[in-house]
Formats: sequence, C-alpha cells, structure tokens
Amino acid sequence: MAGAPVDTVQVYDPKRDAWSNAPALPTARDHLAAATDTDGRIYAIGGQTGGGTPTDTVEVYTPSSGDWTEGPSLPRPMGTPSATRGTDGKIYVLDATTLAVYDPDSGDWTTGGAPPSGAGAPVLVGLPDGRILAAGGSDGSSASSDAYAYTPGSGSADGSWAKVADLPTGVSEAAGATGPDGRVYVVGGRDSDGDTVGSTQVFTPDGDRWSAGASSALTARSGHGAATGGDGRVYVAGGTSGSGAPLDSAAALGE
Repeated sequence: MAGAPVDTVQVYDPKRDAWSNAPALPTARDHLAAATDTDGRIYAIGGQTGGGTPTDTVEVYTPSSGDWTEGPSLPRPMGTPSATRGTDGKIYVLDATTLAVYDPDSGDWTTGGAPPSGAGAPVLVGLPDGRILAAGGSDGSSASSDAYAYTPGSGSADGSWAKVADLPTGVSEAAGATGPDGRVYVVGGRDSDGDTVGSTQVFTPDGDRWSAGASSALTARSGHGAATGGDGRVYVAGGTSGSGAPLDSAAALGE
C-alpha cells in the first residue's frame, strides 16, 4: 500500500557528515521535483498530493532565513515532473508532454514541447554547454533508453530537442546530476524488467557517449534523489529498495 505524501525536509552537511531537519514543506507531496536558482533558493515543484492528484504548486525555500514562500504556480499540474537549472539561470521542468521554463528574474513561466519519445519522469540535468539533457524515464510499458538534449532558443521555451546517444541500459525512476568534470551521472532506477538497479551510467557531452561508472557498493534503489554537493561529489539519497521498502541510506559516488 502506498504511503501518504510527506512534508519532511532534511539537510545534509558534507563537512560534518551529518543530517538535520529543516522547516517542513508547506504542502505535503510526493513525486515532486526540486531545483535551485542562482541565489541558492530551492524550488519544490509539482508532484502529487493526497490521492495521487497532480498539483501545480511551487514553493520556494530560502536557506538563509529558513522560510518557505509560495512561488508562481506551474502552467499546469505535473504529477511526475523532472527539474533542473540551466546555465542561463532558468529552471526547466519536464513531464511527458510539456517543457515549462521559469525565469526567476521576471517571475514568469513559459512552455514548450517535450522530447519526441514522450517518456515520463526522465532524468533532467543541465549540461555545461547550456543544453538540457533528458535521459531515460518510462514509456508506459518499460524503461526508456532514449536521451535528448534541448538547446534553448532566444526566448524562454522556443528551443529545440535533438537526439543524443542512447543510455546503455534503459531506466525509469532514476536520478542524475552533473559532476564537476562536466559529465552526467545517471544513478540507479528500474530497468525494463522492473528490477531495481544500483549501477551508474555516465554521459560525456563532448563525445556524445555513455560509459559505465566506477563500481561501487551503492545500494540498488529507485525513486531517489541525486545532487552535486559543494565539495564536488555526487550524492544519492533515499528512494525505495527492490522490495519497495523506503530507504534512509545515502552515499557519495566513488565511496
């Protein structure tokens, strides 16, 4: 039985190797996306409220004050969004049908089309060259291996998607982050057999190629989070195990 959405916010400090609690999310949700702006504010975007209802809610956390505020709503409800910040400072939010782009300077959302694959909940990360990579996700019946890169246009959402090299292994419910080396690390997820995996797939934008990440003792997980810390390491946290049990473990790649 699925659990109820939660409002818990937990903060990891790599210097102290310690977790602490932050003020609760005003609107309890699951399957939401998160991204930071250039000022360090954290956006909690979309997801599902009680009963699995998609929401257009956006709430913004300011670490310096510890306050949550209401942000401009998404153009439409998104139940399983993916989000990232581009090198242009804008926040890109994607689901299977719509790309929504938020400009923190103007406070406005604009919309564009999703990649041709139509995969839901892909890993979405910003590349150093300004493109936005969407990789994997669910095509409705299995995990997708498709990967596309979005090149922003002169306006907020008038760019274009182009096919890039496929993932070696299609995954859904995976997480990803761009490392300090400019490569993208796609971690874990579920493969096309529905099995939870603990592997890491690494994308090198300059060569348009994928490779296997270094072997590690990373726990197989899906539905987790990933982010690059201030120390340059890629961290993964939470999610569920192959049996569907929630995980409280976290790891840095390479450990």
